[in-house]
Amino acid sequence: MLDLTDCIAGKWPSIRASLKFFGELIPEDSIRKGGFCRELCRLFDRLQEAFARQEAAEKASCGLDGVAAEIFLQIDLEKKEVVLDKLFKYCDMDFHLFTELLEILQRRFPECNLLVPSLQGYELAREIRRFLGVPTVECVFLKGDSEERLLLGDALHGLSFEGILGDTQRHYEERGGVEKKRQELGPGRELSMYWRGKEGEEQVLWMQVRIALAKIF
Repeated sequence: MLDLTDCIAGKWPSIRASLKFFGELIPEDSIRKGGFCRELCRLFDRLQEAFARQEAAEKASCGLDGVAAEIFLQIDLEKKEVVLDKLFKYCDMDFHLFTELLEILQRRFPECNLLVPSLQGYELAREIRRFLGVPTVECVFLKGDSEERLLLGDALHGLSFEGILGDTQRHYEERGGVEKKRQELGPGRELSMYWRGKEGEEQVLWMQVRIALAKIF
């Protein structure tokens, strides 16, 4: 297991990141791991440079301790699984974080599935749909007017990822649009998603989704 969290702050102070590898690696995997880490460090270099070019007001909008972006990854080559625990950008930089990271993952681990265990933000969900396709929803935690409920297995029947994106889009269109809501929330807050089923409209607190990294169209 490799955790970069402790060494991030000195070289890349605007980034909070954790990279963990699990399982026994064959020599070929160790080479891929080293190449991935080098590419990730170059990504951090460019991200830090992009942050340094920001105006003071934009830098001030970042997260706690001036953190502009968070990246938390777990990679298990035995299970052929890349777990994206967190990916978030706190200020309006001209830097497409998801696509930059995705390109590296696809080059190094094309046989793996991407697992997002607690997908909350509408914008990341749209990017997954745009660049990878429609993922499988493995479970979803919903909040209605009177209760919260976890759906998995057969209880997911009738619920779909694209349905959630469509219902979320309608939710914001009925309230002035996505941009209006983003301005109301301010930096560092994710846009919630919504589902309209038999119980009425419910907020998607989080959902677990899975999709092949090599699925590109």
